[in-house]
Amino acid sequence: GKAATKVGAAVGAAAGVGAATKGGTEGVAGTDKPKPEFDPAVQIGAMEPLGYFDPAGFCKKGDESGFRTFRAAEIKHGRVAMMAAVGGVVQHYIKFP
Repeated sequence: GKAATKVGAAVGAAAGVGAATKGGTEGVAGTDKPKPEFDPAVQIGAMEPLGYFDPAGFCKKGDESGFRTFRAAEIKHGRVAMMAAVGGVVQHYIKFP
């Protein structure tokens, strides 16, 4: 209803303000000039049996800024997923009256 519309408008406005104030390309994946000496396949985390796993080809060889951005996003999303899993278990044991 109306409450959902107001919440949606508030969230949209906050996102718009955040996007407008960010500006520039700082922290945006793939905005730096590629460095040919950077190879994501030899970074920490690429190990057997899979090795470097990027089936969609998001990180190009030499794109260090994109690699760092995607790695930071992956860590953040993993932390949120872990907290969600804990929340799912906690709901079972803690009930509000």
